[in-house]
Amino acid sequence: MLGVDDFALRKRQRYGTVLIALERRSPVALLSDRTAESLAQWLRAHPGVQVIARDRSTAYADGARQGAPSATQVADRFHVFQNLREALDQVFLTQSRALDAVNVLMHQQPAVYLYPAANSAAQFLAVCSSVKHVK
Repeated sequence: MLGVDDFALRKRQRYGTVLIALERRSPVALLSDRTAESLAQWLRAHPGVQVIARDRSTAYADGARQGAPSATQVADRFHVFQNLREALDQVFLTQSRALDAVNVLMHQQPAVYLYPAANSAAQFLAVCSSVKHVK
């Protein structure tokens, strides 16, 4: 399993690529740029990588596809959470009226349901199973 990410040699001016052995949690190589070709060359020279965890960079996707075509590409943890945050931001922005309505309903007085007293656990379970759940 190989982690692929960029790092700054000089912030906003020059970036490279760091390759990390994820099982050992240690750097394996530093590449001098962030190009698909550099990653593909390294992967071809080091066969056997089965899983590549990477960010959303198209260069890294292309490099992984070219250098290790049989490897499975996955999003790294940071980018999974970043994707989730962006999706939730969209939901909150586009569905704010519906979410406000749900919020109002949730803060109203809850309904009280009265069930006949159950004489046994079996009767209680029968009453519970007869209640229809609202979706």
